[in-house]
Amino acid sequence: MLGVVLVLLHLSATNADYSRYNPGWNGTSVLFDMIDEADGTMVTDPSHLPGQGDAMLLFVAPGRKPPDEVREELRDFLSRGNCLLIASDREEDNGLLEGIGSSIRIRQSDIISVDRFFDDPSSVIAFPTGDDPLSAGIPRLVGNDPSFLTGGTPVFATSLLSFRDTDDDQRLGKGEVLERFTVVSRETIGNGTLYVVSDPSIFINGMLVANPPTGNREFVARILSLRPVLLAEQGYSRTAEGGPVIRVINLVKDATSIEMAAITLSMLLLGLFLAFGRRDA
Repeated sequence: MLGVVLVLLHLSATNADYSRYNPGWNGTSVLFDMIDEADGTMVTDPSHLPGQGDAMLLFVAPGRKPPDEVREELRDFLSRGNCLLIASDREEDNGLLEGIGSSIRIRQSDIISVDRFFDDPSSVIAFPTGDDPLSAGIPRLVGNDPSFLTGGTPVFATSLLSFRDTDDDQRLGKGEVLERFTVVSRETIGNGTLYVVSDPSIFINGMLVANPPTGNREFVARILSLRPVLLAEQGYSRTAEGGPVIRVINLVKDATSIEMAAITLSMLLLGLFLAFGRRDA
């Protein structure tokens, strides 16, 4: 029995970046513990999004490209007065932003700043840029090799002592200019509000439990409490990635009564096969 437990633990564990089942530095298990404590709901099918305008949908680290109908569902969700936050550092997710009617775009680039949190020039600090419910009272965010954003209304941005490291030497060189870069941006779409964060690493375990505190945990807490209804996208997000045991557990949890009956019958037949097979042997 101990061996079976150890094997199950091994199969259910993962070290995938951003996975909610990864308790390591690069996972998001802390984020999803906070979501659970806030009574958040996991959403695997965007067609099941609520119609009321009091919900926040958190979409961290998009993975496989959502089809057109999913983007339309997200756009409708926003038009009904809800709030959507997308966290990505990849330009390939600009298609998602365009599909929901946003003018915000992700610009994938290595940003270096003199204002850094750790002893690493890529641990860029971003500061509030104006009045916004997500930035009020939060002194800073700390990124981990963030991209930057264009379009929308800046909510958090780097200091002026920041630059695009085009030659990968982590030093200000020829042709590299000091400027501010937007890390969090806001846009109104229909009756709703879209937030885009250019660094999903803001949400990983290492950045939420760092000592001294980065400020990221307070930012997450603000997001989770912004609207009465809290949702987390799990159909197309890399946070949903897990091992084979996790996939089986999620299959059982999401199964209909007919599917449950089929799974139960299959397990029963397998048990009978193993039992009679051993007896014959």
